[in-house]
Amino acid sequence: MYGVKYEIDEMMSSSTFSRNMNKVSELLEKMNRVVVLRNNSPEMVVLPIEEYERIKALADLAEHLEIAKLIETRKSEKQFDLEDVLAGK
Repeated sequence: MYGVKYEIDEMMSSSTFSRNMNKVSELLEKMNRVVVLRNNSPEMVVLPIEEYERIKALADLAEHLEIAKLIETRKSEKQFDLEDVLAGK
């Protein structure tokens, strides 16, 4: 979908994932992510909580920057008084 490449060493079948949490933990320590396969296709990625929180913080920052950019853009636009708009002026 996004062109992400996965290493064979970080992949695990969904049946192994559901039955063996110790193996999941070991693989997370070694590879820093686990790609769970269903019908030989990537179904999900499991991350250590620290990595997830880092990614979430970056996504939140990107969203805040986009909002700030929108605010700055709108500051330079013509402003309308609510009463004038409601009056049809």
